[in-house]
Amino acid sequence: MAGRKKKHIVVIGGGTGTSVVLEGLKKYPVNLSAIITTADDRSSSGKLRDEFSMIPPGDIRQCLVALAEKDFGYLNERFQSGSLAGHTLGNLLITLFNEKHKNFQEAIDDILRLTGAAGSIIPVTLEPTTLIAKLKSGRTVRGEKNITPSREISRNLKKLLIVPKNIKANPRALEAIKSADVIVVGPGNFYSSIIPNFLVNEISEHFTKSKAKKIYVVNLFTQPGHTDNFRISDFLSTIADYVGGDTFTHIIYNRRAIPEYLLKPYANKIIGAPVSINADNTQKNGRYIGRALVSASPKKVSPSDPIANIRNPFLHDSEKLGKTIMEILGK
Repeated sequence: MAGRKKKHIVVIGGGTGTSVVLEGLKKYPVNLSAIITTADDRSSSGKLRDEFSMIPPGDIRQCLVALAEKDFGYLNERFQSGSLAGHTLGNLLITLFNEKHKNFQEAIDDILRLTGAAGSIIPVTLEPTTLIAKLKSGRTVRGEKNITPSREISRNLKKLLIVPKNIKANPRALEAIKSADVIVVGPGNFYSSIIPNFLVNEISEHFTKSKAKKIYVVNLFTQPGHTDNFRISDFLSTIADYVGGDTFTHIIYNRRAIPEYLLKPYANKIIGAPVSINADNTQKNGRYIGRALVSASPKKVSPSDPIANIRNPFLHDSEKLGKTIMEILGK
């Protein structure tokens, strides 16, 4: 209706999963903000982070492409050879703009204007963070680049933390949460992309206090060595441990089995198992919303991607996921 203020949807997460949510929501008349982890130190992002002392650009790049007015998918393409092998064009573009502005948030704002993007992308902190996993065995695993491929997180994790320990949140992130009508968390790499945002104390505090509708989008698959045998309730209880309670008002999950013909080509690859649905909770609890959400087209992974062997090609269908979130917004 004319003159009515647009609703504000905030998405909290990391790269691919968050970009799928944004892709599904950008066609609707809403204000979109994405709060993105700054703990990535893998592959191209990690190299640029170290060399230029900057916030890692990879997750932000994926969200930028998702929000762009036209198809800027080539920004996700990786160089196949030479000194730039493994780097994406988008990561290099963000690095260039960061060098120009000497302010990462301003650099991202400028690129968003350049691409005609409908929304804002907000790094959760204004400097890079480092993810640390303390294990029950007493050992410490430092950095997302070592935590993500680890196969002992699910059975041996004591707690995750970030350094600097008491790092301040990006003020823009706190303002976004304060003004949100809906906050969407996930999907994505659970311990490397989702949880790190809530290790920033101010983010957890503002999230808990927010009166917005809070939606958790459950991953399609478990992650080997990280979320083995996780049910929906396990994802929720683990986030609650880090945030200080389960305040989600809605949980969106995929209720349709992934067809065998889609799974068959990946039979010998490590992609985890479909997330188990808690029958009692999903059937009796009104906050659970099940839909057929898996994309019919598994994502192709670039052969020059340094972590191609641990990427799950199965993603949510962005259009169906966006529609489901908007149904909740309208209630």
